[in-house]
Amino acid sequence: ICCTPIGNLNDASFRLIDTLKEVELIAAEDTRTTRKLLLRYDIKRPESSITGYQDYSSKNKKDRIIGTLLNGFDVALVSESGTPSIQDPGYKLVQACIEAGIKISIIPGPNAALSALVISGLSTDSFLFIGFLPKKQSKIREKIESIKYLPFTLIFYESPLRISVLLKLFLEILGDRQCCIVREITKIYEEAVRGKISEIMEELEKRKSSGAGIKGEITVVVKGFEKTLIKDFSEAQIQKEYKNLMKSGMARKEALKFLKSKYDIEKNLLYKITLVK
Repeated sequence: ICCTPIGNLNDASFRLIDTLKEVELIAAEDTRTTRKLLLRYDIKRPESSITGYQDYSSKNKKDRIIGTLLNGFDVALVSESGTPSIQDPGYKLVQACIEAGIKISIIPGPNAALSALVISGLSTDSFLFIGFLPKKQSKIREKIESIKYLPFTLIFYESPLRISVLLKLFLEILGDRQCCIVREITKIYEEAVRGKISEIMEELEKRKSSGAGIKGEITVVVKGFEKTLIKDFSEAQIQKEYKNLMKSGMARKEALKFLKSKYDIEKNLLYKITLVK
């Protein structure tokens, strides 16, 4: 599993370069991007030694890769950029290798999510990588609601076209938390915009008005939930949330534990309220 540069081609490691020279076959998410990397380091390979591997790749293609490995040769799995299997189909090939008893090793390297997390200045003790959110707004809301009370720094990938809408949803659902949007990591125009969600929204609006906008690949890092027990609530509110948790498939015991961790309520009273149908 070969981690490749996420922008600046100079981030390629010596071990990565040696591996790309030596393996029998390179399985690449995007062969065009991989060829640019090979060209940069003057790595000459025959056309037949590079094959595309995507989520929609045929069984024959996967069988060729697995067959090459079973015949005793090495194969390099390469994402379009960064770490394979993170938001790309590489994990399916990894699973197939594990099932076939094939040894897997990794050549570590660049990763946009971790790079943005470190740059953000937010807590790195515990974090949750979400990646790209669903396309439908109703599904986006559902996902954000499900992670609203998690005490972990949250990491997302987003496009410049949707970033303003996403921040608006964050403000509405998560509240005005500390946030950082990092774009063009390792490239010439690398930038980190930090502040509360509302402040970043204001900054982006200023740029839009001036015609500058915001471009490039974006990673969004948001502060996790800070636990403060909610004291002002109604029984109806508790009942509604309890019903939603049960609908999501959560066990009653876990739902009660979750509500107790969120609301300043006696255990016996909570038990009594949630018995109401």
